[in-house]
Amino acid sequence: MRIGGNSSIAREYGVQLVILLAVLIGLTATSPAFRGEGAVFSTLEGFGFLGVVALGVGVTMIAGELDLSAASIATLAAVTAIQASDLGLLPALLIPTAVGLGIGAIQGLVISGRGINSLVFTVGASVLYQGLSYIVSGGGPVQLTDFDLSDALLVRWGPFSPSSVTGIVLFIVIGVALTRTVVGREIFAIGGGRREALAAGVGLRRPMVTAFALSGGCAALAGAMAAIRGGSAAPNSFGSLLLTGVAAALIGGIALSGGRGSAVHVAIGVVVLSTISAGFAARGSEGYVTELVTGLVLIGAVGLQAGTLALLRRRDRTRAMGLQLAHATH
Repeated sequence: MRIGGNSSIAREYGVQLVILLAVLIGLTATSPAFRGEGAVFSTLEGFGFLGVVALGVGVTMIAGELDLSAASIATLAAVTAIQASDLGLLPALLIPTAVGLGIGAIQGLVISGRGINSLVFTVGASVLYQGLSYIVSGGGPVQLTDFDLSDALLVRWGPFSPSSVTGIVLFIVIGVALTRTVVGREIFAIGGGRREALAAGVGLRRPMVTAFALSGGCAALAGAMAAIRGGSAAPNSFGSLLLTGVAAALIGGIALSGGRGSAVHVAIGVVVLSTISAGFAARGSEGYVTELVTGLVLIGAVGLQAGTLALLRRRDRTRAMGLQLAHATH
């Protein structure tokens, strides 16, 4: 993706920024409690959990695939983090994250090596990881034995927290890797035109393993941080996490067809959903209201993006025809 001037920015992010602006204006105008530093803090908190998961899933979407096991990996990581908490904070976060990276890498290796549909494979894997979560947890909720361990993740620096800072740093690092590294460009290549990429000599294994490893690692880190912060985890946690993460990526402009989007697109989608969640929570609204509005925003975003792309393609065809006619007359 290249940005060269205001027209390119509008083309890449125009729809998403309009949606974000509409949500911000609507919530701040109708909810007096959703203003100031507290509102910014609540919105940024979305990067520490939803954002990290959406980022990883978004990478697989850019590769032309979809990791449906992310929520189950997050759940497995959450109960693993609690069980490993006796080793200290860093091991409780790093061990589940390493497990998630390994699981994701294996999934990418199998999918690329055997030509299995990622939707089918990760649905089955999701059920497997859910079962493993019950085994690791002993069949029920687990709690920290030392609740002081969560204090390090509950501190606040103005509108930021350790979780939100971690999420933002991940967005920057993975965003740069996608656009500035060879494997990042390969992920875009196999998503935008797999046959053409393979014909050009781009291997399938490395970008696929990388994409699914990032998805698994991000989901695991998010689950581990959430468990340590909350002081507990259950093997049936995060039931709606996958759908919300995919919704954030779609609202941000990631294409299910692959090859289009960036970490910035995912970040915009996360801000939109986090703003909706925090704004309606500040109003004291029921959870179903947030889900209803999220669904409406998702449908509206997809419709606007499809309409905008159609208009831009028509304009590009018109310009091309005009250039052809001008060249023919000369």
